[in-house]
Formats: sequence, structure tokens, C-alpha cells
Amino acid sequence: MVMSRSWAFSAFLLLLLPARAQDTLMTVPGVRFYAAHDHILIAEASADYNANSIRNELVAGLWKGGFIDRDLRERSRDALRERNSVGYVLSARVSYIGPGTGKWRQLTSVSHQEHMGVRFPRDLYNLTFFGNANYEGRRADLGPAAFTRTQYQTIGFGAQRVDLGHYFRVDLVLGQSIDAVNLKWAGLYTGVDGRVLRASVLGDHWRSDTASSSFGQLNGLGLAVSGRWGMRISRHNQARVDFEVQDLGFVGWGRKSLHLHKDTILEYTGLRVASILDLDNVLIGEDQLLDTFGLRYTQDPFTKPLPFLLRATLSAPLGVGWSGSVQVDQRYLPGYIPQLTFGALRSLGARGLAVAGGQLSMGGFGGIRLGASAQRRFGERVVVMLSSPHLPGFLLGGTRGAGLAFSVTVGI
Repeated sequence: MVMSRSWAFSAFLLLLLPARAQDTLMTVPGVRFYAAHDHILIAEASADYNANSIRNELVAGLWKGGFIDRDLRERSRDALRERNSVGYVLSARVSYIGPGTGKWRQLTSVSHQEHMGVRFPRDLYNLTFFGNANYEGRRADLGPAAFTRTQYQTIGFGAQRVDLGHYFRVDLVLGQSIDAVNLKWAGLYTGVDGRVLRASVLGDHWRSDTASSSFGQLNGLGLAVSGRWGMRISRHNQARVDFEVQDLGFVGWGRKSLHLHKDTILEYTGLRVASILDLDNVLIGEDQLLDTFGLRYTQDPFTKPLPFLLRATLSAPLGVGWSGSVQVDQRYLPGYIPQLTFGALRSLGARGLAVAGGQLSMGGFGGIRLGASAQRRFGERVVVMLSSPHLPGFLLGGTRGAGLAFSVTVGI
């Protein structure tokens, strides 16, 4: 007997919806641009997906729908590791920098955020895409594993010192939805000929109110702080170090939120029918299955931290028109490990109206990535930036990860 894979396929499809996972190499308008304008409006959006084993061609197939052939599934299976991770971050933000007091200027910002992170073992992938036939007479280890997907909006107020790059902001967080799983242990034993299925699980599942999770729905409320502070390392050169935190805070999810805790062992050896003519007792409904497997959720409000980001950057001039940086960051998401990024920027043209750069990063949700960025100032009031953390992701299906970031800064 081979168990149905529909539930596992649906779950894995949810986990692999592509988007944004990690910050790209960002360039910013110079100090003179900020000093020349009393009012500045910034609109930015980014989408970045990354993984350390799942190939882009499989993600594209899941996104388009339809049949996923065995060869495609096997190519990602061959790349699996003991620790597998996948994740994304979607972000859209509009900020206003206005007049202030002294060197500090007022900062107002609104944003939409969607973050997802997953870590999973090799057997979970194999069971999802190939079923349990290959596990006859042995156990598939499906944990430890974790999954978090959060959607929220922020409304923030603070101040920014544009000459040094310092800023601080306090945000009101409007929780739209959350879906989080912490699987400390899970396994599935398949008996010879499939006559016995034995599942063990120890874990928790939290969900916000499932009645509505569309954009603008308020299912939770919280607070967060963001800020950046930097300083020169020495008075004799321009090298500096900056420390930044984004969305360090929490959301309290409402009374209609759901929680399921499981610490159990289930064994299936078939169905026993007392009377084949007594159809009312033979047919199995959804409620009966939920009771049998103990899958009834309880309404339970809970509080969860936001998927905050911590980042430290060392930057310095590398010669006329050149600058370089070394950056390390960590996100509070399952599967994310510290990411190290090396970047370089080059000012183009005699007037310095354009800037181009490249980056090499490793860690985060995935492996080694190659990115690029470009910035162009149009006249005295508009600056446009476009960047990608991993350009090969758009060209080669066998790579892992892809992303884009775009921003427009307007001085008024």
C-alpha cells in the first residue's frame, strides 16, 4: 500500500511560493541630494526567494501548476542535504523625510511585509514527491522541521540624520496572518506490503483567524522598532561600521487564533467493518477523521516575535570612484543562517550621476549567489535604483534563488 501524497504535495506547494528572501545590494542617494531638498519621498519594493537545495526549475513548475515529471523531481532530490532550507521575503514601503530640528529630520513610513522560512529534512521531500513505497519496512524521519509565514503592515514614525545615515523608527504593526509550525519530531513507519502505518509526532501549529486573511484584515496588533547607527573607525580614513535592526518587535494575535499541540503515536492496520449492509457505520466523514486523529484546533490567542533582521556592515573607499563593503546579517526565520556578503560600488561618469555595483553572498537560506545593482540620478530631483541579489537565477533553471529590488527617490 502506498499512502496518498495529496496532503503533502499541497503543503509543500505552499512552502515554495517564490518571492524575496534576503536584502539586495542597495545604493542610496548622496548626502548632497538630501541636503538640497526639504521634502523627500521614497517608494521601494523587493521580492527575493532563495533555497539551498530546491532548484528553481521545480519551484517554477509548482508555480505554473500541472504535472511535475519524475526527472525534474529527482534533480532536486539529488541536491538535498541533511539541512535543507527555503524562504522568501516580500516588501513594499513608502517613506517620507521632511524638515526637522538641527541635523535630524522627521521620518514617516508605511509598509507591507510578507516573510516565509522553512527548514526540513531529506525524508520529508522524498515522502512528498515520491510517496512512501521506498520506505517499506523502515521509518521516514520527517522532523525536526519548522515553518513560518507571516503577513503584516506597519505604520511608523521616527527621525533620520541623513549626513551620517542614522535613523530610528517606531512602528505600529497590523497583523494580517500567520501560519507557524514547530515540529520537534515526526516519523512515519511503513510496514512490509504497506499493511501497517505507524506515525509519531511531537509539535505545535499556530494559525491566525482563518475566516479572513486578505490584505487589510486585522487579525493581530503589535509594536516594532527599527534603526541604524554607524561611526567612523578612524579619523584618518573614511572606513566606517554600521549596525542596523529592522522590525524588532512582536504581534499579539487575536482571540480567534488557533493552536494545535500533538504528542502522539498513531497506528493504522486497516478498517474493520462489522456489517457490510450497515452503510451508516461504514462511511467515514470529516468530523470522524478529525476526532480519530486528534486534529481539533483550540481557539487560543498567542504572541509571536516578528521576523526581525540584524545587520552589521563595514565599508570603506577603495580608490577613486570605488568603494567596498563586508556585511553580515541574520533573520529570525526558520532555515536562515548568518549571511556574509562582499560588495563593491563604482561611480560612473565625471558628474557621478550613475553608480553600478556587484556582490557575492553566501549563507542565509541558500548558498553562493552573485548579484548586481545600478543607480541613476535624473536631473536634480529623481534617483532610480534597480538591483538583484542573484542574477543567474533568471537565466538558469538549475540554480537556486532569484530576486529583484526597485526604488524611486524624489526630492520636492
